[in-house]
Amino acid sequence: MDLNATIIGQSISFILFILFCMKFIWPKIMNTIAIREQEIIQSLSNIKKSKKDLELLQKKKNNIIYQTQQEAHSIIKQANYTKLVILEEAKLQAEKEKKKILLQMNNEITIQKEQAKHELINQISFLAIQIAEKIIKSSANEKNNIHLINQLIKKL
Repeated sequence: MDLNATIIGQSISFILFILFCMKFIWPKIMNTIAIREQEIIQSLSNIKKSKKDLELLQKKKNNIIYQTQQEAHSIIKQANYTKLVILEEAKLQAEKEKKKILLQMNNEITIQKEQAKHELINQISFLAIQIAEKIIKSSANEKNNIHLINQLIKKL
């Protein structure tokens, strides 16, 4: 194998090309790769941080939901208690009102009963006076007196 000018020329141009690439192109490529590598590392770091933030936010969300549910249960318990208190007060009020109405009705019944007694006594007195008058008028006949008394008793 002979070394000729073509091989030497090609070797020199290849070495010059390699030196040119190492001096001007290779550092830029390595710099670009390093920058891109840093960006990828930063992105991965941001992703991990975002995942942790998301987990924290989910925990906070769950805590807030739990606290809200506890508050809702507390409010419902308070509302039920208030409802029971109001119902109990209404029952007591209704019971008082019932007793008051019953007392008024009993008083009214007593008054009407007394009025009816007085009226009945007045009617009986009136009838007794009429019977006495008729007995006195017809005192001559005792059979008539008994007959009149029986008729008046039947009327009463």
